[in-house]
Amino acid sequence: MRTARRDILVGAAIGLGMTARAATEGGADFLLVLNAGRLRVMGAPSLAAMLPITDSNAFTDNFARREILDRVRIPVFFGAAACDPRLDLQRFVAGLRAAGYQGVANFPTAIHFDGALRHAMEAAGLGFGREVALLAEARSQGLATLGYAKTRAEAEAMVEAGVERLVLNFGWNAGGSLGVPGGVPLEEAAERARRVFAMVRRRAPTTRCLVEGGPIVDPTHMLQVCDASRADGYVGGSTLDRLPLELSVMQSTSAFKTAPLLRPGAPEPTALPLGLVGRSPAALALAARIARLVATDLPVVVEGEPGSGRTTVSRALHAAGGRSGSPSFLDARDEIEAALFAEAPRGLLAGRGTSVVIENADALPPKLRVRLADWIEQGVFDRFSRPSDRAPRARLILTHPPGAQGLARALSAQRLTLPPLRERLEDIPPLARAMLRQRGRAATPVEPQALRLLMAQPWPGNLRELHEVLLRAAAETRDGRVTAAHLEAALGPAPVAPPQGAADERAWILDALRRHRFRRGETAAFLGIARKTLYNRMRRLGLSV
Repeated sequence: MRTARRDILVGAAIGLGMTARAATEGGADFLLVLNAGRLRVMGAPSLAAMLPITDSNAFTDNFARREILDRVRIPVFFGAAACDPRLDLQRFVAGLRAAGYQGVANFPTAIHFDGALRHAMEAAGLGFGREVALLAEARSQGLATLGYAKTRAEAEAMVEAGVERLVLNFGWNAGGSLGVPGGVPLEEAAERARRVFAMVRRRAPTTRCLVEGGPIVDPTHMLQVCDASRADGYVGGSTLDRLPLELSVMQSTSAFKTAPLLRPGAPEPTALPLGLVGRSPAALALAARIARLVATDLPVVVEGEPGSGRTTVSRALHAAGGRSGSPSFLDARDEIEAALFAEAPRGLLAGRGTSVVIENADALPPKLRVRLADWIEQGVFDRFSRPSDRAPRARLILTHPPGAQGLARALSAQRLTLPPLRERLEDIPPLARAMLRQRGRAATPVEPQALRLLMAQPWPGNLRELHEVLLRAAAETRDGRVTAAHLEAALGPAPVAPPQGAADERAWILDALRRHRFRRGETAAFLGIARKTLYNRMRRLGLSV
């Protein structure tokens, strides 16, 4: 096993002068100037480096001379495309040496191709074999060499060429918005590296062995693979520029964008009818839909995930429609037929100008559904109603989990779909203020950092869960402010269940991975599961581990 004091080489595969200087200041041991690095900072994925979209060597040399060479104090390796048939290897390497590069690497490289294309490239003398010849020429002219390989056979060829550094590549990085899914699981990468590096050390003990790409997207993954394989180091491309840049820019932009919402004393959102709270397009659309429905006596099916406010919206429908008294609530899981259809004045549906709310309507037995449908269609009870008494009728409201199409059709009802909280995160600041004010906590502000933490949660329990968390956090305040520390304690370590209504477990895990930029440790903690459990689930679902 690697000792704690053994240093790990870190190479930064970059394409921008600012990134090169930052990597140098961060302690990188060497730089690789690659066309892929430049394409990444231009917004393209790394794999665009393999496409014939420009003269790769001229493209790379141009930005490296202007931005990197003579501006850093560590060795700079040139990522050379050997596949160009016009390239005179001897003259090309001499030019690189004269320009001031300390070494050469074979990138872009044919190791990322396979099948018929790879076979044709090798047959034409433009594939991996030409890359080996390029590095052998570089070594003969006194330049350092870094050879990329994926397989044992490719590694053996690099050893034969005498490269000083061998990089075992596991494919394109999986993380972030432009990562390539799939690839090699982390444990398999470690075992593959162990076998290949054992061969290399037997044949060339002084060759430095490094790993790169695929599932290695953070330092923890790097250590896991390096320790298991006894690798000498790591080369980072996307993990050192694109992934940190995406995260940093996203967080900074989010902080600026949400600052007006999160600052103390921010104005309340535009007032919505019916006592609803929110400023998001989803909340405004919901309010507009309710306003249209209250103008009719049509039955309404209010569908939404648990905790999304189905009961609150049912009360709002009743109040906004100018109905008298309070609505009557029944649970479809109980025996409710007698309460609904008893003769006046005991039968709830015989009431005039009121509302009857049937909760958990998905549990309505078929016979009762048919009877309700008849009542809605006829608008009359044969034993106690007369045509002149049919208006104003009782309003029928039913609450239902997501997917109420069948019930709504059977009852000729209008559907009112409530958005889950995770789809209206911008409503959290006003919701938090309103929820605390309801409990007499008008003087308990929530700090901006704490609000951003709330807006980063998945909220499987929706509004109900948010309310409970806020009350727990507010109960711990000592100086009159809810802080991020209070919320972290209130959120607790409880496992987060897959949100009801999500497409499947795969979508749930992918959403959590994206929130945490594919950092497995942070994702596992966020989901409330062990890292190993997360790995097992990802493997079972065909996700990159």
